[in-house]
Amino acid sequence: MGDNEKTPLLKPENRGIQNGKDVRFNTKLPGGTDLEVGDAVQAQNVGFGRILKLARPEAFILCLATVALFVSSLSNVLLPTFAGRVIDIVTAHSDTDEGREAALKAVNHAILLIVVVVLVGSTATMVRAYLFSAASERVVARLKKDLFSHLIAQEIAFFDVTRTGELLNRLSEDTQVIKNAATTNLSETLRSLATSIIGVGFMLQTSWHLTALALIIVPAISLGIRSFGKYLRELSHKTQAAAAVAASIAEESFGAVRTVRSFANEEYERSRYAEKVNVTLQLGLRQSMVVGLFSGGVSAAATLSIVAVVVYGARLTILGQMTTGTLTAFILYSLTVGLSLASLSGLYSTAMKAAGASRRVFQLLDRVSSMSKAGDAKPLGKDEEGEVKLENVWFSYPSRPKDLVLKGVNLTLKPGAKVALVGPSGGGKTTIANLVERFYDPDQGVITLNRINLKEIDHRHLHEKISIVSQEPTLFNCSIAENISYGLKDNVKHEDIERVSVRHPYHF
Repeated sequence: MGDNEKTPLLKPENRGIQNGKDVRFNTKLPGGTDLEVGDAVQAQNVGFGRILKLARPEAFILCLATVALFVSSLSNVLLPTFAGRVIDIVTAHSDTDEGREAALKAVNHAILLIVVVVLVGSTATMVRAYLFSAASERVVARLKKDLFSHLIAQEIAFFDVTRTGELLNRLSEDTQVIKNAATTNLSETLRSLATSIIGVGFMLQTSWHLTALALIIVPAISLGIRSFGKYLRELSHKTQAAAAVAASIAEESFGAVRTVRSFANEEYERSRYAEKVNVTLQLGLRQSMVVGLFSGGVSAAATLSIVAVVVYGARLTILGQMTTGTLTAFILYSLTVGLSLASLSGLYSTAMKAAGASRRVFQLLDRVSSMSKAGDAKPLGKDEEGEVKLENVWFSYPSRPKDLVLKGVNLTLKPGAKVALVGPSGGGKTTIANLVERFYDPDQGVITLNRINLKEIDHRHLHEKISIVSQEPTLFNCSIAENISYGLKDNVKHEDIERVSVRHPYHF
């Protein structure tokens, strides 16, 4: 077909999908810094419930894990009860021999119960950790396969204007973040919630006055979490997008390393990559600062609440309204619930980061190809030759819709004919081959095979009947034999591969 034409590409800051056309969005960081977001479609808000839906096929395993989780949480909360009981036994026993013996028996019995509770809790924790981890691995594997299957079916124009590095980043980094949120993070969240709820129940049973004092900070923390989560979700989305742009520059530079080396342009590529990594660094540092401030605030509020509980509880104990063991147990309950709530703030940060990453993944999963779906017509028999006809074909690449490459082209390729297209670079020779392969659809006009529009022809049938040989053949990371027979699946014999290849003393 003559020399290959390069598909026109947009400048890096103007790509994406908008109103059916491929463009790119440009986002400003505070201070006026440009951030190449790299979104394949515009960002849409994604509810966290959609992330959890990814784990729906693992519902049975997750239910078993949840049961184990509640058993583990209950065992953790029961320990302060036994600790308080031991203290009451020690402080209340009489000084007689019979009293000491009874106290020792009671303490031994309590210790035995503690050992049993610890063993049951540890077993439940092991089961919970295994089941949630196994479910998470299945979720991320399924998500990656679904995303890859969806992307590989997109039209060629999408890949013209979307950097490979961005797509690879979403397949690897973003899916990993979602995996942690949908399963592992969910496990820890449920554990902390269960521990908190059960702990609050025991606290209420012990003293509702102290419980009210301990929980007075919860409404204020809840309001802070709402504002914090929204901000962190947006910041996480920008950070993941910036990381994808840096990855795409690295992928591009490595793929064209000979060109880079031939122009001695290594320093330029280093500066390009470093610039985008610095943008990611700025966003990451801001995330760290926000998370640190929020976590510190929650920790300080929880600590002050526990101090208030200790002071007021000590007063009740001195007045004889509470035993020492009961106060000890309540303080331990407060510490357990406080630690669980503090961990929830960290888990919430992870969840918001996952929400930001999920927007990028779901943008791709929700993307609809701009080309119409292929029909099911099969106009050619096994050995039948076909006639290809272009009638009044107008075409411009989606990345540059105003630059027409073909203007009213009419061409008929008869069966058995050998046709050469001759012309200058950029004249449309490779473009015609791309249109016949239906890599793109014409803006106007019709391309037919045996008088049937290419749009109506079955995708697999069309590409079984039409072959293209590029000037620069692609080699996949597999054996020579597999490269030769690529596309023929299992319908090729080893003898046929040897017949069409250059004979060599070594076997494939």
